[in-house]
Amino acid sequence: MQRPLFLTGMMGCGKSTVGRLLAHELGAPFIDLDRRIERIFGVTVEALFARGEDDFRACERGALLGLLDEPAFAAREAVVATGGGVVVDPRNRADMARAGVVVHLDVPVDELARRVEGEGGRPLLDGSTIEVRRRLGELLAARSHAYRAADLTVDGRGTPEQVAGRIRAALRHLSGGESSWSGEDRNIV
Repeated sequence: MQRPLFLTGMMGCGKSTVGRLLAHELGAPFIDLDRRIERIFGVTVEALFARGEDDFRACERGALLGLLDEPAFAAREAVVATGGGVVVDPRNRADMARAGVVVHLDVPVDELARRVEGEGGRPLLDGSTIEVRRRLGELLAARSHAYRAADLTVDGRGTPEQVAGRIRAALRHLSGGESSWSGEDRNIV
């Protein structure tokens, strides 16, 4: 049986970029949860955050549940790039783990800061480079326990191709050498 793959990690870790590439390489659909939220609610993630993080997290939960409730979703291959904070809600972590394989893309704070520097559209980051690094460190510290709950943790440093290759290798290992990620022993880090 095939299963969805959920990419988690901090903003800037490469979930969307690597996810698109990985989905293409695997011949699987790619789903960006933030874009799905925007389509469902008809406003940008930034506009939803402007209403408050709690409101955004409720919308994020609804979008995830809608995806998971699609007929046979848990029985098909797909690569889902989640939002960086989706793991904050333990119900989201449990629902993703039941439906598929959760992969944490691990990237050090300094590298995350370099990647997001000068980017707009990051509602939880605002300010100077030093302020962004500090805020990323705070968020990572607050979320680290949730990221550690992933089935797999993969080094997210390097090119998107390198990271996608690491994920494919980890999935092969997880599934006993098969090319799909249908294995049941998911306790590999």
